[in-house]
Amino acid sequence: MDDPMNKTDRVENHTSDPESIPEKLTDEEPQKEEKDSRVESERVRVRIRIRFRQPIYASDTGPQFPQELIERICEYLWDEPLILLDCMRVCRAWYHAARRLLSRPWMTWRNREALQDDAHTLISHRNAPYRKHFKDLSIYDDASNPFAHVWPMFIPGSMLPKVRSVELVGLDWSTKTPHDSFFVYLSSYTSVWSLDLRDCRFRSLTDLRRVINALPNLTSLGLHNVTLQHPLRPGSVPDYIALRARSHKLESIDLYSPAPEHPDVPSDYLVGTTALNCRALTHMAAANSSTVTDLTLDLRFFTSLSALRQCLAHFCCLTSFQARYQFTSKPSMVTFEETIPAHTEITPIHSWSRFTLTDVPDQSALQLLQLLLTNPESCSKLQDFQVYLAGRPSAALLSCTSRALHASGHRLRNLTWQCSVDPDLQYTPSIAGNTSLQGLRIVLRDVAPSPQKIHSALTAVLSDIVSVDLQHMYILFTLLEVLPQNHGRAPAVLDPAESISAFHTILLRKIFRALPLFTSNDTGVQIAFYVQKLRDNPTVVAAIKAYVVTLFTPWLDRGIVQLSFFSGFDASDTITCVPTSELREDISSDSRGEDIEEDKPVGAKQ
Repeated sequence: MDDPMNKTDRVENHTSDPESIPEKLTDEEPQKEEKDSRVESERVRVRIRIRFRQPIYASDTGPQFPQELIERICEYLWDEPLILLDCMRVCRAWYHAARRLLSRPWMTWRNREALQDDAHTLISHRNAPYRKHFKDLSIYDDASNPFAHVWPMFIPGSMLPKVRSVELVGLDWSTKTPHDSFFVYLSSYTSVWSLDLRDCRFRSLTDLRRVINALPNLTSLGLHNVTLQHPLRPGSVPDYIALRARSHKLESIDLYSPAPEHPDVPSDYLVGTTALNCRALTHMAAANSSTVTDLTLDLRFFTSLSALRQCLAHFCCLTSFQARYQFTSKPSMVTFEETIPAHTEITPIHSWSRFTLTDVPDQSALQLLQLLLTNPESCSKLQDFQVYLAGRPSAALLSCTSRALHASGHRLRNLTWQCSVDPDLQYTPSIAGNTSLQGLRIVLRDVAPSPQKIHSALTAVLSDIVSVDLQHMYILFTLLEVLPQNHGRAPAVLDPAESISAFHTILLRKIFRALPLFTSNDTGVQIAFYVQKLRDNPTVVAAIKAYVVTLFTPWLDRGIVQLSFFSGFDASDTITCVPTSELREDISSDSRGEDIEEDKPVGAKQ
């Protein structure tokens, strides 16, 4: 056992979410009902870092517990969450020992033993208030000892009354389905509105529907790499009334397959039987199209934009759309001409409020933007536009994107643009017509580690902004490694007499006077650099860092920008003020910790 005295200066970088540990666990219902849980899940919570510290005792004559003993005491209380919660309030040492065992608002089971342990804890009447703590449930079925088919019997929905989302991973019910009692007990989860099925296999579409229909208040469905032992065969016409969800409440469907780089995906993945799976699942999604407003589709399910349009035409209420990856060239993929009856004779024109392209290459993105540009009404309500491009954008794509942004005009509130950089071409679209932007996120990959390139990119983005409503801006540069011939040498910098002055003029425009102070990840400005590939050349990193600080001196003095340099997963250097200025203290101080009296001697009178 380690000597506890050697742990005095140990730091554990645990991050605490204030809402993850309830301040009070009682049987009383709150006087005011919580807002919709979906809104709550999207809210960015402020994370507080609480550093480990050994207890300070009131007297040297009394017994002092080594940290190992504190941790062992907490381990004996693993099934007493309310007592563990009290332990967390003693001091920082007890906080970390207890928090390691006290669950966050989600519960995860990877084997039958973990399920049985949590069932033992939750079934105790003494722990009844703790049951309302959990919001999310994840079950990873064990292929060698399956248990997912019995979890609702061990822990019925009445024991987890606040659970809102369920994730089922690795189910293989292709040859044997659960007992009927499984679906009866599953229906007791009346609070669940989101179901996510990942890497699951079912015998038929009917068996998959039984799981979906068992949740009476389901509104969001995710099917990620779901396969069927007996999918729909070519030429078969499915019963769309039978494929419809029983609750008629589905508002969101997320349907896609493993990512192209997934190691277990063969090169001919979307052909043959898997193509039939795609066809069956897409037909089921279309059968619920009358209520769906939010749709995510894998483009590899379709051969062309025309085939995708035929699918979208059935979603008459659709306002939010996300496309992933790229159209396939396989002729055996989804077609809709004969199999899905149209809801109306006139193809609906979608007025998008949110439009997202994820891991989409240039040519597929260029085709998909036609969904925004073919009719003026398509952009008339667009508020959130996100493009995560796979690779570099062509001049044609940038032009087409700029036209879509111009068409959205003052209605656009949030824009995200991510792409790899071509050093000889423009790589960001124009936002000169978006006068009401509130959030702007730009991610540029494969940028040369040169102050000139960084300066040029920042100038292009910042000089194009015309919105006085901007509240948050995030710009990230992923820097390339230094070429061998330049290794060890600092890059040449621009002439500060002219270029830096011109950049400061951009920062001091009236348009930026309303930018708020940087207080968290969703207010103010954050300029970030991912410099992991430059670890072996600190000279280059130091030169870039010094130059960027000089560029943003006006904003650093105002306290509206944070400069971040990430060298690894948990290693970063953050700058919030000019090093020679004392206008602001670094906001990364730990003074915002929870109300834990860690500096009061243990045993002293309160």
